Amino acid sequence: MTYLDDRKVARGVAVDILQTFAARSRIDLEVNLDIPWNRAMLMLANGEIDVMAGAYFTQQRDRQFFYSLPFASDDIVVFQNTQHVFEVNDVGDLVNRRGARPQGGSYGDYLDRYAKDHLDIIFSPTGNRILDLLINQRVDYVMLGRYDGLANIANDNISDQIHMVEPPLVANPVMFMFSRQSPCMKIVPELNSFIVELEKRDRLKEMTEAHLPALPQN
Repeated sequence: MTYLDDRKVARGVAVDILQTFAARSRIDLEVNLDIPWNRAMLMLANGEIDVMAGAYFTQQRDRQFFYSLPFASDDIVVFQNTQHVFEVNDVGDLVNRRGARPQGGSYGDYLDRYAKDHLDIIFSPTGNRILDLLINQRVDYVMLGRYDGLANIANDNISDQIHMVEPPLVANPVMFMFSRQSPCMKIVPELNSFIVELEKRDRLKEMTEAHLPALPQN
């Protein structure tokens, strides 16, 4: 959805959509992917930034912020050490296993609530190194967005050590999330129309696939 390339330039389907829309609408756009998620959420709440370039839906966020239409879907997937594979057909199969997920953010109301009530899961502050916990066998599984997991696997060349479980636990729609204090609120209907236009022309699928890393070979 969003990432920094080798030259530290902001990339991703969310960035492509915002940049294309901003250029077409003659809007000055500044993209900053260096702000940690929790701090960015506080800045969004305070109106210090206008929009998060990709977020899942939760009821709590919907009361505080304003969503665009979905522009992508991201699966929440279980990743395992290839030396310690076990069957996972739904989230209930993770009970009595030790897991990890990135600190901050949400995986949607259902998974967040189930994890809080039933799972032994830690929150890792190092999202881009979270699969190290699997390699070092500190946890039995990592719960991670498919694209984030694939990017980590590709960047670290560890496809022989990490197994991605299918099917995913859930598929979450991804939307832009605006501050209700932002003057950009008034352009959300135009952005929604642009997203619909891209969907009708199959451009959303093309733009997403252009940023996908290679799949792990297992």
